[in-house]
Amino acid sequence: MADGSARRVESIDVLRGITILVMIFVNDVAGVRGTPSWMKHISPPGGDGMTFVDVVFPAFLFIVGMSVPFAIGGRLERGAGLWSVWKHILIRTASLLMIGVFMVNAESIGNDGLLSPPLWSLFMYLGVVLTWRAVPQDPDRVRGSWLRLAGVLLLISMAFLYRGVGERGLIELRPHWWGILGLIGWAYFVSCLAYVPLRRQMAGLMGVVALLYCVFLADRAGLFAGLTTLTSWVQVGSMLGSHSAITLSGVLLGLVLRAESPVQTHAGRIRWGFLYGCGLATAGVLLHSLNGVNPMFIINKIAATPPWCLLSSAFAVWVWVLVYWLIDVKGWKRWAVVVAPAGSNALFAYILAPVIGSLFAILSSVIGIDFYDRLGESFAVGFWRSVVFAFAVTWLAGGLRRLGIWLRL
Repeated sequence: MADGSARRVESIDVLRGITILVMIFVNDVAGVRGTPSWMKHISPPGGDGMTFVDVVFPAFLFIVGMSVPFAIGGRLERGAGLWSVWKHILIRTASLLMIGVFMVNAESIGNDGLLSPPLWSLFMYLGVVLTWRAVPQDPDRVRGSWLRLAGVLLLISMAFLYRGVGERGLIELRPHWWGILGLIGWAYFVSCLAYVPLRRQMAGLMGVVALLYCVFLADRAGLFAGLTTLTSWVQVGSMLGSHSAITLSGVLLGLVLRAESPVQTHAGRIRWGFLYGCGLATAGVLLHSLNGVNPMFIINKIAATPPWCLLSSAFAVWVWVLVYWLIDVKGWKRWAVVVAPAGSNALFAYILAPVIGSLFAILSSVIGIDFYDRLGESFAVGFWRSVVFAFAVTWLAGGLRRLGIWLRL
């Protein structure tokens, strides 16, 4: 087939599923004793460099961007008004921020609440599932509305019952760093701000990507230091700048895969993607050569520096090129049977891991033995523990998606 635009670009779902699988694995294996340094985030955290683990989060940011031309662009093409589109964008952004805040607070919950930390987390995630669940096969809409209301009330209850470490107040939840989903929410929102008015102007979007990296540099130079109302809530340089630049870079690749794109053949898409990745990587290497001038040019995930963002984006593009060639060109899909459904149910897969972790913690407190932690006492056993766990979670999320059960923001 010469034209690959007439059907769904399945490689996007597969790439998203692979990213979720690796994310779950690296999060779990980090707790295994003896895990080698190359399977963890770069150490020290402020160092100059990165491991493959440091590429996972930006890969997900990039994939979020790839989906924007299909999701938002599709709504606009179907005749949806701008208010309707922006309502969807704002609701989705707010949902990501809200879930992100709950999740990041679950990492620092105290032991002096009415509920134990794992039990609080379990009820919190149940509230998330009930609030954002989507079961289109369910003909009883009234029942679905009541379940959503129950989820909202459960989340409100968990907000009041939460007790943080060192925090005192009626509601002790705090944004902190917004969590992974919150960071994605900010990047998604900024990218949509650029995409909606410039969706037919790729050169304009490329200019915005450059502008967002300039926002990071300006923030590091102290330009926004006086905007304390804003900077007390978000890190302008990373959240609104470089993270958003990664997502908008993904938007550009997504535009190339759209039906109206001038790049229609498989060979053209692969060539464009490969060269695009080369351009991003070259820009990252060139900027990194300035690391002796200022630390903002080192390769560092925590600081979200431009060299890290650009190199990570290039890696994401090149992996997509490989997956696209395997899935959409060659049609070799059997190997992706586990990750592809999970890729279309990514949010559920992401929260399933801590849900299962909470269940393990509750079980361990009952039986008096932390059996899961015991499996991580040696790397030889812990590595396979993490592999099995990651595939099990991904398989479960994919199975729920095949049953028509997923989370919709």
